[in-house]
Amino acid sequence: MVLRILATLLLCLALAGQVAAAAAAKIKVVEVLQGEIAELRVAAEGATAVEGWMGKEPVHFFPAESDQYAALIGADVEAKPGVVKVLIRAVSGEGVASERQVEVRIRAKAFKKESFTVAAEFDQFTPDLLDRIRREQEQFARAYAASTPKRRWEIPFIPPVPVEVTSPFGYRRVINGTPRSPHTGTDLKAAAGTEIVASNHGQVVLTGDFYFAGKSIVVDHGAGLLTMYFHLSEIKVEQGAEVRKGEVIALSGMTGRVTGPHLHWGARSNGARVDPLQLIEKLGGKGKEAARAHPR
Repeated sequence: MVLRILATLLLCLALAGQVAAAAAAKIKVVEVLQGEIAELRVAAEGATAVEGWMGKEPVHFFPAESDQYAALIGADVEAKPGVVKVLIRAVSGEGVASERQVEVRIRAKAFKKESFTVAAEFDQFTPDLLDRIRREQEQFARAYAASTPKRRWEIPFIPPVPVEVTSPFGYRRVINGTPRSPHTGTDLKAAAGTEIVASNHGQVVLTGDFYFAGKSIVVDHGAGLLTMYFHLSEIKVEQGAEVRKGEVIALSGMTGRVTGPHLHWGARSNGARVDPLQLIEKLGGKGKEAARAHPR
C-alpha cells in the first residue's frame, strides 16, 4: 500500500506543479489562519480506511475521488500560532497500517476589537444564573462532541439567510478593561420572523432555549463539522431530526442576551471554532454567487 499526503489548502490558488512536490517524501507544511479551514487529501492506494488526529482531536477522513481520502481541519479562533502535527493512518484490506505526519502552521489573524464601559450591574451574574450558564455550556459541549464520523454534507454549502454581516467572526470586546471571549460566530442581518434554512444536510443534535444564545439549533453535518443557529424566535425541527440542505429549520428572532433581531451563525470543525463564512467561501466555491443562491 502506498500512502501519499496531498496537503491542499482550500484557497483560490494555482495548484499546477504542486502535486508532484506533495507526493515527494518531504511533506510540505499546510498553513491556515486562526478561525479558518483547510483540507487534507490522502492518496492511499489500496486503503480501506484512513483516520487522523490533530493533537487530541480526531480528524475525520471521508472518501474522495479515485484512491484519495479527504478531511477538513480548522484552526480555532484562539489557537496559538505555531506548528501542530497531524498524524494520519491508512489501513489496507489486509489490516496493514501506514502512518505519516503532516505539519500544519497556524498563523495569527487580525480581528476587529472594541473597548467600552458598562454599568457594573450589567456585567454581574448571580450564583444561580452562573450555575445555569455552566449547565448550558455542558449541553453544548456534549452536542459538539456528538459529530458522527460519516460525512453527511455535500458541496456547496449555502448561507442560512442572505449574507449581510452585522457583526463579524472573531470580533473582540474589552468591557470595563477586561478582555472577553471573541465572537465565535458571524451575525447576519435577519428581521424577526425571517426563515432560517439548514446550510447543508445533517442531523439536529441540540435544540433549546439558553441564557446567552436564546432559542438555538445545532446541526451535525458529520465528519467533525457542525453549524449553529442562535437567537431564534421559533424552532421548526426536533432534536434528532434529519434535515436537508435548504430546509427551513427556524425563524429568526432576538431571544437570549441580545439587543435586536439577527441570526448568529456558527461553525465547528473537529472541535475548532471557525468562521461559518469559510464554508461558503471554500466549500461553496463561488463566494458572492453562493450567497445569492440562498433559497427564498
